[in-house]
Amino acid sequence: MKKFLALLIAVTIVLSLAACGSDQDTAATAPDTDGTAAETETQGAAGGSDIRVGVILKTLSSEYWGYIAAGVKAAEKELGVAVDLQGPASETAYDEQNNMIETMLSSDLDALVIAPLQPDSVVSVLGDTSVPILFVDTDAPYDKKVTYIGTGNYDAAYLGGEYAAKKAGEGAKAVIIGGVQGNTTSDERENGYRDALEANGVSVEAVQYAEALADKASGIMENLLTSLNNDVDIVLCHNDETASGAARAVSQAGIGDVVIVGFDGIQAGVQNVIDGNFAATVAQSPYNMGYMAVEKAVAAVKGEALDKSIDTGAAVISSENAEEYLAELKAVLGE
Repeated sequence: MKKFLALLIAVTIVLSLAACGSDQDTAATAPDTDGTAAETETQGAAGGSDIRVGVILKTLSSEYWGYIAAGVKAAEKELGVAVDLQGPASETAYDEQNNMIETMLSSDLDALVIAPLQPDSVVSVLGDTSVPILFVDTDAPYDKKVTYIGTGNYDAAYLGGEYAAKKAGEGAKAVIIGGVQGNTTSDERENGYRDALEANGVSVEAVQYAEALADKASGIMENLLTSLNNDVDIVLCHNDETASGAARAVSQAGIGDVVIVGFDGIQAGVQNVIDGNFAATVAQSPYNMGYMAVEKAVAAVKGEALDKSIDTGAAVISSENAEEYLAELKAVLGE
């Protein structure tokens, strides 16, 4: 299961990123395509029982972060290293995460992997530490970082925007419901969506921010439908929770044929695709993120050179592949 959805990601990334002009280093995605490079690295990293890696995620209390944690634990076992995995109570527990970072840095640690809640704040906490620092899922402007491991949010959102634009057709009208304005991840997804729509002849009528909350997205969508006289063909969202809220508002308004696209590819999002509430969700590869975060941390401790950014891949999940994808998500969590 280490190469979670490898074939699906391989086909989508190779074809779709080429179409939107991505300049990602293909070597960075190779471990997710055929597994060969990653297997070689894994074999080379084995026997690292003296290596201790700290991993601090945004939280451990959600499905999405459960996939990343599963990848972390699998890497710990397969690579034979010691991993201290932690996460705050929620994705707004900023001080709690910063305290975790400070505590870990004061311990006997060989490398630290962080999914920063507030990148700038985390950078301040890190200061001039000599411990190798890697970021997962969300990058941060830390000059001494070893690498960032995660989704290329712009390229992934471009895939979703392109899919929606082609499904709705040229001349369609779209709205974007983002996460938190000014947040790096949210901004990159918004820009990817926007560029894909505009490149395919779709106009962006409005952009609103729902802080990744379903209820807030539902209210925003209601207001957008009112202000735009229900003339909306596409709704592109920051995550699957936001998309579920938007879908609820569209359904309550009695409007059909609206192309709604979520982001993350969690079970609820994929089920919404199967049920016809979403046209698609852009699935990240969180299991691979977790696995590769530990794998690359071990490589950094051993002095191996790493790319500054490692894209773990993304794929559009539609009605054509949703059933298969949902089965694999459940398998990762042992359901």
